[in-house]
Amino acid sequence: MVANAESIAKEKKNRIKWGFFWAIMCAVLWGMGYVPLTILWGVDPFSNFVWFEGQAGYLVSGVIIAGMQAVVFAVVLLLFWAGLTGKFVESIKTFVHFKISKWLLVAALFGGPCAVFGSTIAIGYIGAGFASAIGLLSAVVGALVAKLLYSERFSKKTVAGILLLLAGGFIILNPLDMINNITNPAAPDGVWLGYLGGIMSAVGWGLEGCYAVRALDTTDADSSLPVRYTWEALIWVAILFPVVAIIAGFGNFYEALFAALTSSSFMFWMVMAAFTLGMCYATMYKCYPLIGVGRTLSLTAMYSPIAIIVLFVFFGVVPAYWIFVGAIVAVAGMFVMYWESDSISDTTREEV
Repeated sequence: MVANAESIAKEKKNRIKWGFFWAIMCAVLWGMGYVPLTILWGVDPFSNFVWFEGQAGYLVSGVIIAGMQAVVFAVVLLLFWAGLTGKFVESIKTFVHFKISKWLLVAALFGGPCAVFGSTIAIGYIGAGFASAIGLLSAVVGALVAKLLYSERFSKKTVAGILLLLAGGFIILNPLDMINNITNPAAPDGVWLGYLGGIMSAVGWGLEGCYAVRALDTTDADSSLPVRYTWEALIWVAILFPVVAIIAGFGNFYEALFAALTSSSFMFWMVMAAFTLGMCYATMYKCYPLIGVGRTLSLTAMYSPIAIIVLFVFFGVVPAYWIFVGAIVAVAGMFVMYWESDSISDTTREEV
């Protein structure tokens, strides 16, 4: 019995060690990922977008950038990550096993067209600093939805953390500044869409985590993630691209898409985004079964201050003080919300 207890304790310690390692790697990659995402808006064809103007130009650009992310990420993760880990065949099996794959499809719906597209629009309209900070509210969404879906119990720490996160989100949004931006005649047409995009990213990533863990209950992260991005790529290419093309005009939309595909600078930075944000997802999915969704979110929350730092280093971007303060409050809320000392299990969800 003593040997068995020691073995269990050693296993828990090992899980925590590797879970923390992958979580820190995720935070670093996630924060750095805002560099290529910002550059994508400033290179051809989107540095001189001639097919659409104003609000339509931002929306179509956002659709193409977000959709191309899914396609490139799927290819890179399937060939590079799944191939490197020896999970290529297992990824194919996971994709065709719909009882597992369906949860990754739902995760892709919330994580792609909702979260990634929303964050892309927020970067285009407001800036990467705002987009990275507002995404921290995904923890609130994840906690509330987990309460409804999995009957998770809220401790006093959880409630306190949620209140801190909401306070941080309120500071980041800064309603007075937001109203001034929206009503400013000199602001880009439809700037309110940038704030809406930020909220979409928080909602989408929170919901994605709640459904992704259902697949990770029965399969591993290395074979699941390429499936999640394959589903998202199919959603964009087979459904959303044609729908947007009908609305915006087939000729202009596909001419813009072709211009992006044939732009060496655009494709280079898209691949760089795949090796930062795509690999960030890989490390996040590895964290979930090791230290739980809650602790993963709390540790990876460090991506926001990292993003603020790298944006300053690479672009000289100094975020508004309220974004920085709000991010600090939100990160503190996440640590209060999920940091437990007596167990590595962060969830009380029931089997459904």
